[in-house]
Amino acid sequence: MKRIIVLLSLVCVSNTCTFHENEETGLKPVKKNQPEPHSIFIKNTPKKNNFFRGGGTQNLTMRDEPAVLDPKPAKIPSLMNTSNAFGMLKPIEIDLADRCFPQPRCNPILPFRTIDGSCNNLQFPVWGQANTANTRIIEANYFDGKSQQRKAISGRELPNSRHIRTKLFLDMDKPAPEHNVLVTQFGQMIAHDTELAFPKLSGNGGKLECCNLDGTTPRFLPKGCLPITIPQDDPGSKKRCMSIPRAADTSDIGCQIQPVRQLIGVTSFIDGSALYGSDDVTSRSLRTFNNGKLKIQSGPNGKSYLPNVKKSTQSCNVLTDNTVCYTSGDPRVNQHPNMAVNTISLLRLHNIICDEFKRLNPAWNDEKLYQEARRLLIAMYQHITYNEFVPVILGRDYSRENRLLPLSQGFDNNYNEILNPTTFTSFTAAAYRALHSYIQGSMDLVSESRQTTSTLRLSDVFLRPDIVQNKDNYDSLIRGMLTQHAQGQDQFFTTEITEFLFKTPNKTDGVDLITLDLERGRDFGEPSYNKFRQLCGLKAAKTFSDLTDQISKKNVDALASIYEHVDDIDYYAAATLEKQKPGSIFGHTFQCIIGEMFFRWKFGDRFYYEFGNQPSSFRLDQLNEIRKTTLAFMMCVTSDIRFIQRNAFDVPSSRNPLVSCNSITKLNLAPWIDN
Repeated sequence: MKRIIVLLSLVCVSNTCTFHENEETGLKPVKKNQPEPHSIFIKNTPKKNNFFRGGGTQNLTMRDEPAVLDPKPAKIPSLMNTSNAFGMLKPIEIDLADRCFPQPRCNPILPFRTIDGSCNNLQFPVWGQANTANTRIIEANYFDGKSQQRKAISGRELPNSRHIRTKLFLDMDKPAPEHNVLVTQFGQMIAHDTELAFPKLSGNGGKLECCNLDGTTPRFLPKGCLPITIPQDDPGSKKRCMSIPRAADTSDIGCQIQPVRQLIGVTSFIDGSALYGSDDVTSRSLRTFNNGKLKIQSGPNGKSYLPNVKKSTQSCNVLTDNTVCYTSGDPRVNQHPNMAVNTISLLRLHNIICDEFKRLNPAWNDEKLYQEARRLLIAMYQHITYNEFVPVILGRDYSRENRLLPLSQGFDNNYNEILNPTTFTSFTAAAYRALHSYIQGSMDLVSESRQTTSTLRLSDVFLRPDIVQNKDNYDSLIRGMLTQHAQGQDQFFTTEITEFLFKTPNKTDGVDLITLDLERGRDFGEPSYNKFRQLCGLKAAKTFSDLTDQISKKNVDALASIYEHVDDIDYYAAATLEKQKPGSIFGHTFQCIIGEMFFRWKFGDRFYYEFGNQPSSFRLDQLNEIRKTTLAFMMCVTSDIRFIQRNAFDVPSSRNPLVSCNSITKLNLAPWIDN
């Protein structure tokens, strides 16, 4: 069974434990007799919080061990010869939804991002703005050309998505060889930072109920519902219907573009909106308006945590309104404890930067401190993303070939004002959901000596962030994410997300995330797998056997037993079965689409931290300090852990040993002193 953690724009856990109240976590843990995965000498060295004063050994090339080489890395569609990337929409079609939203007025000399993402692009100021609509890079496939989900080539309905899931995507424990749970969790943070879909509402504006009260599927499915019926012979579920509304789209706001584009509730940029918010009301509610800091609540040992919502019982699976239940820039912060921990880490980092900036520049007022701390934190976050995370999931050779790696020196002057960075549908509704395979079914709490002290079943901690503030759980969860293996990227998914996603305490089952992933692709109008093969430089498959260039014969045979025609196959279903590319955790077409999105988020973001010649540009001495940032540094500076591996996305090993946090490269903020 799959074991540890997170999800990506939804969340998740596994299926092996039951719990009762206990002093340490609020749950009774299942303890495991596990051998130590590695042998490392640890000295009990006291930790010093001088992380912004320089020192440490610089480590700009993050991976010390030999990387898996990709001798012929593919190119993303934007960098391909147009004759190879068949099906890429023209810019005017990609930007179709622009006409649905009013154009904001912009101040071109402002050095700081707007909270809602508007005016990032001065020529197209709605690009990347919150509360607009997703873009597309490939033509939608709707049965009616507008919004009705596609059908098979024969005109019949496509195979039942739950049936596809139970036939192709089972639960098997196959951990990733090197990657830890933090890969999954950081991936989820990126997802929440760049995409939020709204559910369609009923005719009277209320919640849309897509199943009968007895759990059966209505004879006439309400308009706006995904048709997810559980087959009668389904082995796992006790219910016959999954109530999932479709995502709200441009037709719901009276914009009649065809085909529809789905609405997006957050900024598209990698800009920390999960912490700061994507609208002015939210962002202001999170600020103290004193020395630039964000609001906190004090927890054990006086440590800082996110503030509480007003009524905990409305947002979390808790019994009283004074129980810990967080508020932040994104409503999904409470999905599970590790999501909360990573957001708290960003909160602490922001306030630490504010303290240091105030020490260096006593004359700076609250607004200056807030904006400069936010600007630096986003830059550090982007550097970790492109220097560490992107090479881990896409491969270093592929990332280099597609200009995704940061420079080692100087400015990057390749901002592209005609490249639309708005999150596009085939990324958010299909390709990036592949990381759901990396989700473990449990969360390990780990001591400083790297012993697992408790293991929490994922489905027992959905919407239970109160666990974070019990005893030393924050640091134990940090060490758990650093130490516990993620599940491997493959066709296997923990039942904690295929049967028990968001299970409430008084119920025995939950949502099937992978069924939802399949159905969401259809909801967003994603064309079949064959179209993505062509977009990504492969030949269109004329028969099922043509798919064996990317998928094993066994899995091709399985697809052929489910789908009538090779052009019927769902993109998510087939691409999940693709063989991994060298150095990447993904196969050809997922690597292609995810690479395209990170390319657009980089070169289409005017405020990207490496760009020069912009009002927002850092000075070169400041940029050189930002380039020292590592995820290991961020984990150390925002927690009380004493030891960490330098490659924080890999588990500790002889090639990636634990070292003292004091030896991790630090940033010197002296370049930010006003002269």
